[in-house]
Amino acid sequence: MRDVGDVYQESEEELAALSGRPVERVSGTRSVGIRLDDRMLSLRSRVADLLCSWAGLVVSERGLPAMQGVEVPALLRFLSGQIRWLAEHPAGPDLDAELSALLDSCRSLLGPRVHQVSLGMCCHSGCTAPLRAMLSGTGGTAFSQVVCDSGHTVPPREWLLLSGRAQAATNAGRQGGGT
Repeated sequence: MRDVGDVYQESEEELAALSGRPVERVSGTRSVGIRLDDRMLSLRSRVADLLCSWAGLVVSERGLPAMQGVEVPALLRFLSGQIRWLAEHPAGPDLDAELSALLDSCRSLLGPRVHQVSLGMCCHSGCTAPLRAMLSGTGGTAFSQVVCDSGHTVPPREWLLLSGRAQAATNAGRQGGGT
């Protein structure tokens, strides 16, 4: 259940990031409003629908009071509290299969996240290409590397030697220097 909450939160962050990106404007038109990704909205709707459906089953079959809301975090908390009952229910394997398929869809739509930090110029002799630390991944997997635009890489055992470069590159950029 936690994975579903994580990808739901990631999809919200992705929608927020989309609304902050510049919109391509065609000459003679005006851009108004926010940009929405229909695939992301559909994904979020599928998450809510699946959780509502399973919460409805639990409420109905266990004779519990109806839920007061259908917000995804509340549904996840409710279903997490019913996990033992769901695991023993004859339809429990269906829940597992549906959640797995939904998570696969979420991860394929969200794709890997990439975060870059400028580290100034490459540390290889004679190379003046920009050097970046990059972290990418989704879910429980992550990949990190330090690479310059020319393709030089810095092995992890040398990363501590570069530790002050990110701050120096940021300061140089603020003072009008190049990175």
